Amino acid sequence: MRVKITRGRSSRKRILILTVTGLAGIAVILAGWYFRQKTEVRLPSTAEISPEKVLRLGAKARGRMPEIPFVAKDLARVASFAVAQGNGGKWNGLAAGAVLQVASTSVERGGLWVNGLVQGGPSKELVKIHSSFLERYLPLMLDGTVELSDVRLVHAAETPTPKMVVTGWLRNSTSQTLSQCLVMCTFKDPSGAQLDRQVAGDLVLRPLEFIRFATAPTGTERQFTEITLEISHATSEGLRNYLPAVVIPHSPGQRAE
Repeated sequence: MRVKITRGRSSRKRILILTVTGLAGIAVILAGWYFRQKTEVRLPSTAEISPEKVLRLGAKARGRMPEIPFVAKDLARVASFAVAQGNGGKWNGLAAGAVLQVASTSVERGGLWVNGLVQGGPSKELVKIHSSFLERYLPLMLDGTVELSDVRLVHAAETPTPKMVVTGWLRNSTSQTLSQCLVMCTFKDPSGAQLDRQVAGDLVLRPLEFIRFATAPTGTERQFTEITLEISHATSEGLRNYLPAVVIPHSPGQRAE
C-alpha cells in the first residue's frame, strides 16, 4: 500500500490561493476608494476661487449656499463674493455682505435666479444673481439706525468651567459713521435679577457696513432665562445715543453652539 504525501503541494496551493485572494481584495478596496474619490469631486466653491475666476464664469458661476426661494420685497445678503448681471447684460462683482431687496425671481438655465435692487448703492441698480450666492437677511431695525441680526450663543470654553459668548451682526443703515459703538449684554434669572453683564466694543460702524460683535465670555450658562442687548453709540455732541433694548428669552433646554 502506497501512501502519497501531498502536504507540501497543498500548502503551496493554499498560499497561492491566499495570495490571489488578498490581491483581489486589495484591488476591490482600491477600486472602491477610487470610485468614491471620483464621485466626491466637486467644483470649487466661490470661497475657494479668486474673484477674477468668479467673474470669468459669469452665468455659470455658483455660490456655496443652498437655493432658497425668495419672494418680492425679501431682503437677501450676499454670502460670498458673487457675480451679478447688471444693466446692459454685463457681469459685475458683488462683495460679500451686500444686501439686495428682491424684486422678482425666475428659473433659468437649471437654476433659481433673483432680480433685486442693491441697497446702499449710488443708483440702487437692479441686478440678476444666482440664488446660491444669497442667504436670507432678516434684521431687527433699531430706531431706524442700526440693523441687528444673527444673534447667537457660542461656546468659548469648557474647562475649568463652561463659558460662552454672545455674537451677532450689526449694520449701520444710515449715511453717517457711528463711532464708539457698544453692545451691552445683560443676563437675567427668572426673577429678573441681573446675573452678569458683558460688553462688546469699541466698534466703529461705517455706512452700510456689516460688523460682527462678540461679548466677553460669561459663565452663567443654564442659569439665566433672558438676555437683554443694549446698543449705544457716540453722537457729534459728545453724548451717547441709546437704541431700543432687545430682550431675547432663553430656556434651560436651549443649547449654545
